[in-house]
Amino acid sequence: MASNFPKLPGFVPTHDPTLVSHKKISHKKLEQIQNGKNIAVPLYSLPRGPTSTLSGGKPEESKSFSQSIYKNHFGGDIKEQYEPTFVKLDKQVLRFYGYFKESVVESRLENYRIRKLIVMYYLEDHSLMINEPKEVNSGTPQGVFLKRQMVLKQDGSNTPLLPTDFRVGLDVGILGRSIRIFDADQYTREFFDNIGQPQPDAQQLPVDSFAKQQIKVPTKKDTEMKEFLEKALGGGRVTSQKQFLDNDRKVLRFFVKCDDLPFIIHYYLADDTCEIREVHHPNDGRDSFALLLKRQKLPQNFAVNQPGQNFIGDNYLTCDEIEPKGTIDAFGRQFRITGVDQFTKEFYQQKYNKFFDLGEIEYPKPREPKPIQIPPHNGFGDETDSLGYVFKLLPNQPKRDFFKYVDNDKKVLRFTARFNTRTPEDTDRRFIISFFLSDDTISIFEPAQKNSGIIEGKFLERRKYKNADKNNDFITPTDIAIGGDVKINGHNFHILSCDDYTQKYLEQYTY
Repeated sequence: MASNFPKLPGFVPTHDPTLVSHKKISHKKLEQIQNGKNIAVPLYSLPRGPTSTLSGGKPEESKSFSQSIYKNHFGGDIKEQYEPTFVKLDKQVLRFYGYFKESVVESRLENYRIRKLIVMYYLEDHSLMINEPKEVNSGTPQGVFLKRQMVLKQDGSNTPLLPTDFRVGLDVGILGRSIRIFDADQYTREFFDNIGQPQPDAQQLPVDSFAKQQIKVPTKKDTEMKEFLEKALGGGRVTSQKQFLDNDRKVLRFFVKCDDLPFIIHYYLADDTCEIREVHHPNDGRDSFALLLKRQKLPQNFAVNQPGQNFIGDNYLTCDEIEPKGTIDAFGRQFRITGVDQFTKEFYQQKYNKFFDLGEIEYPKPREPKPIQIPPHNGFGDETDSLGYVFKLLPNQPKRDFFKYVDNDKKVLRFTARFNTRTPEDTDRRFIISFFLSDDTISIFEPAQKNSGIIEGKFLERRKYKNADKNNDFITPTDIAIGGDVKINGHNFHILSCDDYTQKYLEQYTY
């Protein structure tokens, strides 16, 4: 039957509680149980030494004081407890460093390769493990070379390799490979010193041909080249810290000219460097570069030195060498001083007793603008729209008089006209000229006439037309007068009459 007791330590009974035992316990036994004492019993038993099966006595050399099961023949108490080998030598590992040569075939760069190994010998069970240190991009699988196991000697004696078989400078045969031991760690050397067999000194690890190619040959440091590159990039050692702290943010400003072009030279007192800036004005015809010469020291004797040659040193332009109305040589170009600013004038006057003239940037006189030549209209599109490309590369849409469009929407003036010509076939032709007041556009329509031989329809498209007799201004209602003549798109028209709406409009509004 399944038990309902919880599965917890101390709550699981060792017998079936349903079974009732009527066995009687004697009074003496019960008294012993009640008056009994708890005796501490260890959870594990101490190891016991091996018992001898020999009936004869043992020699004195084989007697051990650590085995309490033997009779003590020498007297005294035996205090040393027996300790097995696997406990005494636990975690004691001898470490040797070795290598072997691996042949490399079908390679003109190398014939063999040195494989470095670390041999670890475990004293507790005479087993050993071999690891190969991992190298980046070696091309060979590295790591555990031989798993931990007991390795037998190769002499056929079926005995494992012992610590005495490993000597620095000798070869050890392990599973068909001959490994040369060239060094051991400090603990291993102390172990062999304690047993009276010290190890020889470490040997040099040979280097294969491929490893020799990977060794970087130290290059000779070129101090002059290094100093040249540092100075060329604006670096170098700070040799004037006091000058920098005293004159930081103090700049001398000179207005100069070179080839009749204005420039500005800034001289920084903090580190005796100069920069030359170009002065531009609108439409000066030059590229808009801010600097002609970046900030650097100006050598007095300019010469092109090859990389690696001796640097110029301290032969640079200083502020005390600049004279009023003099010139400044910047890499072969002469800059004539025309003036300075107020700070520069006071600086030279107080420190060097030199007097410079105040100056400013001299801009050239502005040129007179040339009149814009408007090309004639090519006939495509609206003339106002095409005119926008003359003033702007990407013109905006022509603005429309919105109020004029709203006030005069659907207001059209209509006139009757004929050709002002003596050609017989054109004298009897009649036209209706419509003038739209909302946008000042004109359209001409020719009505049908019997037996004229001319097809009726639209004579001119609706758009703005210019009056050639009035400076090519656009035609207005005042140009179309009854009884007068008007020239529209090269055709001369004589105005005959108008409709009633047009008559009333002209009488009410006068242009």
